[in-house]
Amino acid sequence: MTRTDTIITDATAASTADLCTAMADAFSDYAVPVNLTFSAFSFMMKQRGLSRSASRIAIIDGKVAAIWLVSIRANKSYLISSGTLPAFRGRRLATTLAHACLGHLRETGIESFQTEVLVENTKAASLYRKLGMSKYRDLSCYDVTGRRGSHCEAPDIREISWSEIAANTQVFQDWKPSWQNSNASVTAVADDIRCFCVHRGTMLTGYAALGIGSGNLHQIGVLPDARRQGIGTALINQALAISNGPLRLINFDATDTGLAAFVSSFPHNQTMGQYELMMRL
Repeated sequence: MTRTDTIITDATAASTADLCTAMADAFSDYAVPVNLTFSAFSFMMKQRGLSRSASRIAIIDGKVAAIWLVSIRANKSYLISSGTLPAFRGRRLATTLAHACLGHLRETGIESFQTEVLVENTKAASLYRKLGMSKYRDLSCYDVTGRRGSHCEAPDIREISWSEIAANTQVFQDWKPSWQNSNASVTAVADDIRCFCVHRGTMLTGYAALGIGSGNLHQIGVLPDARRQGIGTALINQALAISNGPLRLINFDATDTGLAAFVSSFPHNQTMGQYELMMRL
């Protein structure tokens, strides 16, 4: 195989099915098992905002051999997924795709680039740092496996559409949600989100946004002066009641010790965390 057999191009050159297959194959030996169906891949790309024109892939003999799948929102960009199929590793494809992708982003006026990497994925982290990225924060992940009681009277919970509360969630947030849990990402898949809320009179005092099929709790928030009154517990219990398994909290800011203590009060497992990496372009 010679270098002339490798084509570096944007992701418009491959079908969604081919990109899905390439990602599944590239992640076949990943540290965290990935069960990537076509529907799950399509959902991920819709949620996180795949830009085919900004993404880069390597094609060898007609086969997608490596991917850098990227999202652009306003003047920010995000690496959704990167990987090289095992049979094509050792050819510096990831580095080649990275430079091609970042060059395009700079040329088009994008100001920042970010991603997450598993704490044990030292090889990927090394590449990202060589590209100029640095750790912005640590992210924690949990599976909540069971409900718990509360010493407070359970508040009334009602279901509400995401569109009814999306503009009001910022006042609940002590830190900026990760890309996949951001308001833009939740809005992109709003038809697949169930939201539960608690009101004090007419004021929204707590809410939770749950992915219907995934069991991912994308956001949960309680107003500061309404915390420790059983609202968060009631929202988690409600989400658990309708989820198809454990409630997955992915990429929550690890410095939030209050949230960590709250989650730890439920039956739970802490799963492998990630780093959030960022760079200016």
